[in-house]
Amino acid sequence: MFIYLQKGQYFDGTQFLGQDIFVSGTSISKIGKLEAATLKDLEIESLDCTGCYLIPGLIDPHLHLAGGSGEIGGFHSQSMSILLSEAVAGGVTTLIGTIGVDTTTKSMPELIARCKAFNELGLTAYCYTGGYDCPPKTLTDSVRNDLIFIPEVIGVGELAIADRRAPEPDLKDLAKACIDSYVGGMLANKPGISHIHVGDGNRRMQTLRDLMEKHVVLPGNFHITHIGRSEALIKEAVEMARRGCYVDLDLWDRDFSYWYQVYLEMKGPLDQLTVSSDASKGPPADLWYELRTCVLKHGFKLEDLLKHFTSNTAQALKLSRKGRLAVGCDADIAVFDKQTFEMKHVISRGQILMKDGKLNFINRPPESRREFDVYGIRKEKDPSI
Repeated sequence: MFIYLQKGQYFDGTQFLGQDIFVSGTSISKIGKLEAATLKDLEIESLDCTGCYLIPGLIDPHLHLAGGSGEIGGFHSQSMSILLSEAVAGGVTTLIGTIGVDTTTKSMPELIARCKAFNELGLTAYCYTGGYDCPPKTLTDSVRNDLIFIPEVIGVGELAIADRRAPEPDLKDLAKACIDSYVGGMLANKPGISHIHVGDGNRRMQTLRDLMEKHVVLPGNFHITHIGRSEALIKEAVEMARRGCYVDLDLWDRDFSYWYQVYLEMKGPLDQLTVSSDASKGPPADLWYELRTCVLKHGFKLEDLLKHFTSNTAQALKLSRKGRLAVGCDADIAVFDKQTFEMKHVISRGQILMKDGKLNFINRPPESRREFDVYGIRKEKDPSI
């Protein structure tokens, strides 16, 4: 499939430039104007991007694809699985699923199946093996084997520290999980990330400092999330980021702008900071809604914020074809009105999943009889009696 995005301004990593983008198959093939002969010889779908910005598809490095745990009142309070439309509506094209606290009713087979479904439907989906528990509950007999033999698994997590819902992990067990992730990634040519959940306990990141003091681990393989709990935790996150770890602000409480300002005031390394939706309470599209709010309401510069939602995340997760609009990168592109910030087109791996503001699911299976289908789209009419 060939797609030609015309008359828009694309983000080159630092600024917006007036250039067309040509997509061939699943990749970006050219940035610049196509010759008339090319347009004539190929069957190309052109998308008018007049008055629009083109940015890389957003990357969500932490969400609960198979639904969230029922922590506020029993089984009925578990949240439903994430729907495709909940990502596409916000230009989110890459998702990293995790299980979290409930490794009993939520399982690795379920999470991996959700990843496979999203990949079949045009997005890019990976996951972590395990959850809060350490040693982690894996699909095979080890973290290392999960990374080596399961394509969707790119690391271990979210391993919990300083949280009342999980015992503080034994350093030897934590080291084994993180090193197994690294070695499994090395052997399978995968990221091998250790994704760390930090709770609101008084130890904060002390366990990670102990780990790095007593074991040989690479800071760049650590992605530490939920840092926006207190200024004391942000301060420790800044320290970890200066060591080379990646740190993450989640959108559970929709308070990114506040904690981002705190991080800036503490002079945290900007290239080490990512943002995740922690979707289950809300949708992955919260990434876009929060980004939009920060620019339109709080006065942050779009050019400064974008890397925390795109290129930084790709760097943290070692996804070299993601997070940038450049020749050879995956054709993950979000197009939105530069005045209203309304999403107009979304392309994921060369498939148009939103066109002119309307969802456009090419691989949508036959209709089910459920009131809402798996895409989160309401049926047009009820069946007749």
